[in-house]
Amino acid sequence: MVNGMRFFVFLLIFLFLSHKSVQANAFTEIFGSEGAAGINNPKIRSLSYAFQYLTLSGSIGYVGKQLFDSGFLSPLSLNPDSINSLSPLGYKDFFKINNHNANNLAVKASVDEINLANNLKNQLTKNKFSFKSIEFRNNTNFSKSIYNFEERDQLIERYIND
Repeated sequence: MVNGMRFFVFLLIFLFLSHKSVQANAFTEIFGSEGAAGINNPKIRSLSYAFQYLTLSGSIGYVGKQLFDSGFLSPLSLNPDSINSLSPLGYKDFFKINNHNANNLAVKASVDEINLANNLKNQLTKNKFSFKSIEFRNNTNFSKSIYNFEERDQLIERYIND
């Protein structure tokens, strides 16, 4: 496989280097202004510039369209509709927060907290005497005891210092 590739590459190089006689045709006459008529005639020269700019702008436009259609410009937030329609959730507009949306988010967050607390209470009531529930109650009682002890110490300190 490698030898075949080497042969093909050497053949291409040989074919490209073997051509010596290149003559101007209509395209090079207009674009390159290589003929005597192109140099001496200002109309052909201005036509040459017009075609050059037309070709350049057409090429840039074609390459730009290909880049846009392939999604290359998506980091610049330029996505074609064909890509947006593939995944509306992936390419939707960013969520903009206003007063209404902020209120909805706050209510949803508080509802989630209440649901979490209710689910925890329901789990604990279902398993009143499981090892986990007893351990959880003991840890809670221990935490409350430490908290109350610290509160008493702070209250005594304030009473004595005043």
